[in-house]
Amino acid sequence: MDPIWIVRILFVLILTLCGYWIGEATTRGIEFSAAAFLLSLFIISLEYATRVLSGKKLVLGAAGAFAGLVFSRLFHDTFPKGMFWNEQASLTAFNLLFMYLGVVMALRNADRISLSKLRFFVTSPKDNAMVLDSSVIIDGRVRELYDLGFLSREAVVPSFVVAELQRLADSGDSVKRHNGRKGLENLDELRDASSVPFQLLEKDYPEIPEVDQKLINLARELHATIVTNDFNLGKVARLHQVDTINLNSLAAALRPTLSVGDQLMLTINREGKDPHQGVGYLEDGTMVVVDHARPLIGQTVGIIIVSLMQTNAGRLAFGRLIENRSAESFEPAAPEADAEKKAVGQA
Repeated sequence: MDPIWIVRILFVLILTLCGYWIGEATTRGIEFSAAAFLLSLFIISLEYATRVLSGKKLVLGAAGAFAGLVFSRLFHDTFPKGMFWNEQASLTAFNLLFMYLGVVMALRNADRISLSKLRFFVTSPKDNAMVLDSSVIIDGRVRELYDLGFLSREAVVPSFVVAELQRLADSGDSVKRHNGRKGLENLDELRDASSVPFQLLEKDYPEIPEVDQKLINLARELHATIVTNDFNLGKVARLHQVDTINLNSLAAALRPTLSVGDQLMLTINREGKDPHQGVGYLEDGTMVVVDHARPLIGQTVGIIIVSLMQTNAGRLAFGRLIENRSAESFEPAAPEADAEKKAVGQA
């Protein structure tokens, strides 16, 4: 059980017992203990509600309550004294009413109020923010998605992710050091980009050693979406009912459809694994292995796709040359038309 729930249970028991002791002197111990029990539940509910509110809404709620008290006093003083049977009770009722109205109005209009000038005092990520992990910061494509308008929600980078990039940049391993420095450079560009609503969040969970679990906890608190390239992090986050966006999966989904029988022009860039093979690449990075294309390295030739394979590294295609098809004379033909011509020729 979470230790905080143990504290909450003890608080309910102690407050209920105190209510009984207070009421026992007036032989109304049961009534006082029941009232204390309900009061403890109300206080815990109020405390739990603050857990799901951002810092911005907490500040606005407190400001709304204070404004409500001010207006309550002013409004109450407009009534003549002696109008109410109990002045203290009427003032209390006015205070509760106006405090409620002040808090509700402040929270309802929170999105229209900016606390950007108070960022030294409180961080206030918007609802449904995008929490970036170190992998997408190092990758750098998230900046392009913001520039093109595909992403528009606030990008939140917690301090423990910055610390992870710092550790990578200081690593003795050359690859990790390069990735860490690249990530810090991309982070500076994100912060300075006018198209990216960026916020560095001073937040950490010292009791949790794993960065992935920290990201999941933060996303749950903020009701945010995790943006990552880590496939395993995405699976664990979904188990915790946290939304994720995987940029690698997004890029794969946006690749043009490639099917067996498609004809296209391809530049042969290098030799393949077998002596007779040549290798070229499509615009989306898909590698195409072409039979008998090794002598054509550096040339653009017409090919037809004969098979496709999905590997851990991505999609792999195999093709064969189309005879007498140069870049100038190439006109893609539908696979059905080729099959029909072939059948007619055989007949």
